[in-house]
Parts: sequence; C-alpha cells; structure tokens
Amino acid sequence: MIVKSLFIVVFLQALGLFAAAQAPNAPAPDFEVRKIAGGVYAVIRKEPPSLWFNPNTVFIVGKKWVTVVDANISSAYTKEVLAALRRITSKPVRYVVNTHWHEDHIIGDRVYRDAFPNVDFIAHKSTLADLPTVGAANRKSSVENGRGFVDFLKKSIAGGTNLAGQKITDEERAGYASDIRLVESYLAEAPDFEIVLPTITVDDRLELDDGRRKIEILFLGRAHTGADLVVYLPRENTVACGDLVVAPVPLVGSTAYPLEYAATLENLLKLKAATIIPGHGPVMTDTSYVRLMIRLLDSIKRQTEAAVARGENLEQMRKSVDLEEFRRAFAGDSQHRRFIFENYVFLPATAAAYRQLTEKTAPPAGK
Repeated sequence: MIVKSLFIVVFLQALGLFAAAQAPNAPAPDFEVRKIAGGVYAVIRKEPPSLWFNPNTVFIVGKKWVTVVDANISSAYTKEVLAALRRITSKPVRYVVNTHWHEDHIIGDRVYRDAFPNVDFIAHKSTLADLPTVGAANRKSSVENGRGFVDFLKKSIAGGTNLAGQKITDEERAGYASDIRLVESYLAEAPDFEIVLPTITVDDRLELDDGRRKIEILFLGRAHTGADLVVYLPRENTVACGDLVVAPVPLVGSTAYPLEYAATLENLLKLKAATIIPGHGPVMTDTSYVRLMIRLLDSIKRQTEAAVARGENLEQMRKSVDLEEFRRAFAGDSQHRRFIFENYVFLPATAAAYRQLTEKTAPPAGK
C-alpha cells in the first residue's frame, strides 16, 4: 500500500494538488450562502470531498464597502460567488484577503480587480515572493499533467477500480467525477490565468475598520503554509481561518510546517471564536475538530522528531510513524477518505517534517 501510495502522491504533487485546486463548468453554483451574523456571510462549497478543491469564501459587509476573504480557483467560480454577493449588497468590494497563496484561493482575484478598480489585495508578506516562483511552478505542473490525470480518473471509473487498484466505491466514483469536471474546467481556463500580486502585505497583524466592526487580519504562525492568515471579527466572535482547518480530512500538504502547525492551531483557539469558518468544509461552532487536528499534528511532531533522532531516513520514518488512530478518527471506514488521509496527511506531513528536521540538524556550510 505504501509503495502504491507513494506513486500516487508523486503523481498528485506533479499536478500541484497539494498546493492547488480547480475550476468549474457547473450549470448552477455549487455552494450555499450561510448568514453568520449581521453583515457576515459564509459561502460554503458543496463539492464532494475528493482530490481537488475549491475554497469557502466569506463576505464582510461594512457601512460603505465589503471585505471578501479568499477568491476561488477560477474566474468562472469567482463570478458565481460575486453574483451571490451582489444579491446581498450593491456596496463595492474594497479588500480581498487571500489567506494564503495556493491557487484555489487566488486565481479568481482578477474578477474583483476588474469589477472594483479601487480594490486592494491583502496577503502575508511572503506571498510577494511565493506567488511568482513556487506558485508559478505549481501552475505549470498542473497544466502540463492535468490531461493525464483526467484520463487516469476516467479509466479508473470505467474499469471499476480506484487509484489504489481497489474496487471503486460510490463515494470514490462521485469524487472522481467531480475531480474530472473541475480539472477539465481548470485546463480550459488555464491559458487565461492572470495572477494578481498583493497590494497590502501583513507581517503579524493588520486591523481594518469598516464602519460597523473591526476586522483583525492575523498571522498566528506557520502551518499549512508559511503564509497563513486568519480573519478575526471580535464583535461577531467569528474567525475565517483558511486552510489552517480543512474538513472532513485535514489538508496538511507538501508546503506545510508540521513541527509548528499544532502550536499555530493553539494560537487560533486562543481567539476563543464561537464560529470557525474553515478553508474547506462546514462551518464549525465548537472546537472539537480543531482539537483533534492538534492531537494529530502533535503526534506527527513527536514521532518524526524521534525518528530523526534515531537516525532514520524518510523511508524508514514512514515505516515507524503510526497515524492509524487519526486515520480512523478522520476517515473512519471510508475507502476514499482513507486514501485522502494517506496522500494529503501522512505522506506530505512526514516529508515536510523530515525536511524541517534535517534542515535544523544539518551542519553549517563549510563544516
């Protein structure tokens, strides 16, 4: 299983699937708009959990203008979301906060730029360097390998087997079908991608006042990426946390910092928000899921540190790190979600932790 999963994770990484997502041709918007509080709305995606993603969006309607948290994987998706905003208010979008630089959260930025000439884009300061470099390489890989991935999924469905060679389940069939639609739409739009760099950057904290409330944009530490921002609304006791939190299976990913991730989530809990809007998944009104993620990431940290201390390489580490307790907790008996856990938690988390640990222990240059 590990050997086959390693093949799959390399294939997914080639497509940029640990750091990116997709775009739609759906006949109707595949989301629901949920009112969180007066002037605060969460746009929650309804695609089935699978291998490619489209993020939740948040509207914060102020006295004269709107703040939007995260764009979408394509201009097509983002236009649908903007149309939903227009049904709520005619006020202009003044700020778009990108919680991090992964494609699914930024590709649609240009829709807001084109619709609102005075809009500013807010992101962590490292995004200025990451978007044109790591992000560009990621997009290039996704475009180059996307057609092969679609063909692979179609053959899996036609042959009745999943990506691990097992008999396909209805859940996997639905997930793969969604992935195919999204990847094909992504590829159709890829020639027109235009990346918008942030116009305002955040180091640790930025505060906005929209005339109705204070909006706190915070960097709580490295986690899913080195650039994760959260948007906290003290008056509404609500936080939009981007991909720091993803459900039903966490998205640790290949650009993560597993040794710091749990501590960053602890900082998130210190805000004591009553409502948590994750980057992907349903709105949360308690902290149980976040606490389970903290336990998972603490376990990854402890086990990988011990493995490196024993002198293990990455292959050996993956044999000694045991996350079965958490695989059961997040994926249960679902064959599809267990595959997602393997390829979006176990394999990338161990690789990223090993990278962090060996970078720490490497001797200084010249020694």
